[in-house]
Amino acid sequence: MPDALRQLTTTLGTPPPPEFAALSPDEFTRLDGFVHHALDQREAALNNALDAGMRHIPRLARPAVKKVLGL
Repeated sequence: MPDALRQLTTTLGTPPPPEFAALSPDEFTRLDGFVHHALDQREAALNNALDAGMRHIPRLARPAVKKVLGL
């Protein structure tokens, strides 16, 4: 398995579809970068949503809510 494909498989957490076999190593590298960027954006959006939601909870209750949520 080429290194670029191995890296993409690690990033995705699963092997890519068989149709990806036609991609070159450079395309695998670019795709891996796109996936990393998308995952980073999703993480940032989820963190912002969590922070915004926590502002609706009284300050004294926030530690208990975070504990219940596993944060």
